[in-house]
Amino acid sequence: MNIAYILISTPNDTFYEQTAISVMTLRKVMPYANVYILVDEDTKSTFKDKRTILEKYNVNIITVDVPTKFNNRDRSRFIKTSMNKYLPRDFVYIDCDTIIYESLEDLPKKPAVGMVLNRHMKISESPVKDFFEKNAKEFGWHDGYDDKHFNGGFMSVNGSEKSDALFTLWHKLWNESREKSNGTVFDQTSLNEANYRLNGAITEIDGIWNCQINRNCRCMPYIHDAKILHLYTNKKMYAHDMAKNEIIRSVLEDEHPELDKILANPKAAFHDVYDLNTDFYSVEMSKTPAYVFLRGIYETNKKLFNFCNSIAKLLMKFSK
Repeated sequence: MNIAYILISTPNDTFYEQTAISVMTLRKVMPYANVYILVDEDTKSTFKDKRTILEKYNVNIITVDVPTKFNNRDRSRFIKTSMNKYLPRDFVYIDCDTIIYESLEDLPKKPAVGMVLNRHMKISESPVKDFFEKNAKEFGWHDGYDDKHFNGGFMSVNGSEKSDALFTLWHKLWNESREKSNGTVFDQTSLNEANYRLNGAITEIDGIWNCQINRNCRCMPYIHDAKILHLYTNKKMYAHDMAKNEIIRSVLEDEHPELDKILANPKAAFHDVYDLNTDFYSVEMSKTPAYVFLRGIYETNKKLFNFCNSIAKLLMKFSK
């Protein structure tokens, strides 16, 4: 099986370390898989000193020419939207912020392109549906096809005319959106617009192949049987113990006991999660602008939050 990653990184970020952890866990369950890592020349030039750990896992480093004017995020998306040009016809793409828990050998081979729904939800159910719509409307696009918006963290590609058409259109749309916005844009928006224009070129597959561990995400039904844990490393999004820079960076050290402890049982590494919103009202409320506003000022402006909280207490008192 051919497994692909994309790595655009400097020593100032943790993308190299995240990729190393993902590949390390992959090798434990798939020691003979062909692993390809697509990089640009600038990233490759940093592979020295401690940033050589990937070499021990027998990976194929492929250097891709990218426009030098692009920032690192756009370089990554330039490669991602056209990665089929640099890889074998059949491959599986995986984001770097992942833990490979079980072998992927029994992945369904029929779909030209197989992907998992974003947050394991249809668009109409998603707490970020307004975000999808806003990003798409900026370019006169659609936020998905058949109420489905796919997450770009995992792609099963079986080379065909259909998969080629998807990548060609995806790359074209991403580049157009980047030029129109005069800056960095999300590659997932253009991916789902390409899927819409091709009348559903992407086939939905089981959530176990890209179990997205995130708040306000319907991941719980898939964790037990998950093949891949997609962790997210944004501090505003993460729910998993791995999503901490000090633990991620430790993979480059000779010893990393905290990392080893997490990898020994990654499906139980949720020590910063104190509660599950199990009732309908709590979940629905978390999707509202009021909740987003209050959570934001709780993190950034405690005085303003305390003022709002005092008003809420008064309203509760008089509403009894």
